[in-house]
Amino acid sequence: MQMPIHLNYQGTTCAKCGAEFVAYKKDYFCPACGEVTAEYCDFAAETIATMKDHKQLYGNYFPQSWFSGSIADTVQGIIFELFDNYETEKPEDFTAFVLTQLEDAVWEEGQEHLAIQVEEIALEVFNIYRVDPDFKEGLLKEKPINPKLKEIQPKPADIPFDIDSGVGF
Repeated sequence: MQMPIHLNYQGTTCAKCGAEFVAYKKDYFCPACGEVTAEYCDFAAETIATMKDHKQLYGNYFPQSWFSGSIADTVQGIIFELFDNYETEKPEDFTAFVLTQLEDAVWEEGQEHLAIQVEEIALEVFNIYRVDPDFKEGLLKEKPINPKLKEIQPKPADIPFDIDSGVGF
């Protein structure tokens, strides 16, 4: 069984107020207090790369066994679902589509800022997606899978399991 691909980046915690967020570009500011952080991840480009790998491995951007162990995983999972839905529905206005998809999202207390972050990141990902020739209809499924993807084996800590029963899920 192939495991989904996760980023090494887990998210950023603001040194000033403790809010968790995705610092997806240089000199990004905390969405809760405005403090600038030096930490960042080229999140849109990394998400595009993961989307390509997942589409080849699973046929969807959002794999069935996705586990969100960090704020970055949560945001990526939402982006994956957005793009799976986008390709199914094929709306003309991507921005309006994203807003419609996010309008009923329920965020944990203190993470309401993620709605704005997901919208901003989705637009950055879309700007890459719409010009990347790999995303043309069906092309990813026709490309040979990167041999390194076939070699990815889960580490025991990567497999979620029920502590009480000891059974993986």
